[in-house]
Amino acid sequence: MYSESKEITATDWWALGDTPVRRDSRVTYYVDGQATFMEMCLCFMRATRSIYLANWGMEPDMLLVRGEDLLPEQPEQDTRATYIEGLRTQGLQEADINFWLTHRLSVKEVLAYAQSKGVEVKVLLWKAKKAFAVYDPQAAHDKLTELGITCLLDDSAEGILHHQIESLHQKVTVVDHKIAFVGGLDPLIEKEDDFDRWDTSEHPFDTPLRRTSSGKSPHGWHDTHAKITGLAAGDVELNFRQRWNDLIARHHLEQLHIPEQPVPAPVESQSIVQIARTVPKHTYSFDKDAILGITQLYDHAFTNAQQSIYLENQYFWQRAYYGVDISLLGRDSAEMEQHIGQIIEALRRGVTMSIILPDHPNVGRAFSDAALIRLRNEAPEAVKESRLHAFCLATSHFKMEDGLLHYRPIYVHSKAAIIDDTWSTVGSGNLNNRGMHDDTEINVATLDSFLAHGLRLLLQAEHIGLLKPEELAAAARLHREQNLDTQAQALAEKSFQQMEEALHDPFQAVQLMRQRAEENLQRYKDREPLVGHLLPYLTAAEATQHNLNVRADHGWIEEPDAH
Repeated sequence: MYSESKEITATDWWALGDTPVRRDSRVTYYVDGQATFMEMCLCFMRATRSIYLANWGMEPDMLLVRGEDLLPEQPEQDTRATYIEGLRTQGLQEADINFWLTHRLSVKEVLAYAQSKGVEVKVLLWKAKKAFAVYDPQAAHDKLTELGITCLLDDSAEGILHHQIESLHQKVTVVDHKIAFVGGLDPLIEKEDDFDRWDTSEHPFDTPLRRTSSGKSPHGWHDTHAKITGLAAGDVELNFRQRWNDLIARHHLEQLHIPEQPVPAPVESQSIVQIARTVPKHTYSFDKDAILGITQLYDHAFTNAQQSIYLENQYFWQRAYYGVDISLLGRDSAEMEQHIGQIIEALRRGVTMSIILPDHPNVGRAFSDAALIRLRNEAPEAVKESRLHAFCLATSHFKMEDGLLHYRPIYVHSKAAIIDDTWSTVGSGNLNNRGMHDDTEINVATLDSFLAHGLRLLLQAEHIGLLKPEELAAAARLHREQNLDTQAQALAEKSFQQMEEALHDPFQAVQLMRQRAEENLQRYKDREPLVGHLLPYLTAAEATQHNLNVRADHGWIEEPDAH
């Protein structure tokens, strides 16, 4: 496994004016909802002091743990014993294990259980306007408060000083004042029964584990998240405490004030870590001059890039979208104009860039098209030398009822960036005006070649279908430095070695991605099963050239009768 640590130069990577750069914190990356929510659930069950959550959206009835991560209904005795011992190994006490085995592990039930043990539970949810909400904030609030959980709806983005679609977009979890999570995943299933955030790395076309009460099977969902320990976890808690206390002061709820806590203990780590935020001016009392840390991180990252830029993002907008999907009508976005210019300069000096985007973003597909076209037009040598590629993700499935093969796009919600296999970031900030300037966001960035390189390998291996699901899961556990038994350790090391052999060089890895995407495009045209999930991201004009039916709202992969 790759363990070489590149020498850290004096190159500046960090944001100024908000949170410190830490050398005593540890970051662990998680890919997709299954692994992320499993780890969150375990942390909630082990909690002894406090659980704080701040989310863009939440469905309290959403199951955090499903499928193979649960004990079978009628297990063999040795299977049951092994499973229970595994929970003990994860630090659960006997009462916790009994709860785990006898209850639905939904958000609300796990939080209520923690509170029943004396754990302080506080939930902060964005009070989304009905016109823009994908969930019902009041219903979520009521489900939690009925169980005695303190939940506040944060209206800090409302008022004449805010743009109409400003949102409080952070996905923050803090447990026991020492463990934090940030990333792209809310514990949410959207109100139309689509876009369930829990998904596996296989992103199946249809599975009972994601089927809703209405019988609908949500689109696949690809995302990334990070767990943080050490002093940087305290920076995440500071963010939660600032937001919470600002809100309760405005609404005269001082009895709910959260006092400052001692900083978490330092942890041994080879990483350099920083928490960065976007908080628009006038949203909270602590942001009178706007906090623009995430765009600063990207400023340095794109400027520093010498070999490779790997991006996953929901959006890639040069201009700001405000309701009309015509890029020329969008307002200027100074931050994204600068970032796209920085990427063009990187491409001109020989950097290889790949970006994973959704074929069907919820808004603004034309805006991503326009930004990609600009890259291609202003760095033609990168196109000629096969150093610039955009991809999307999809899944396929043969339906017995009609005897046909069907395709669905996988929604890319991940906000991850990896530069030169050295620096990486995961968080809630999208590559658009909102993530860089207009919404409240939070990211974690690390300077650590072990983390950056390993995350790139795991993501690319998932997308091209390089490994079997159990092999990819074992490799991910190895990258997270989890304790493995002898058999699992051997599988993990073999799987990681296979990823190394195929994907170690960033340029060659992108060529494998390009090849797989082109092969899958032909399979799509021939109505054959996809291998892995990669397809080329096609602009509307390119899709038309391929005689594909592209629709502004749904892209070219989605079948018209799916809606």
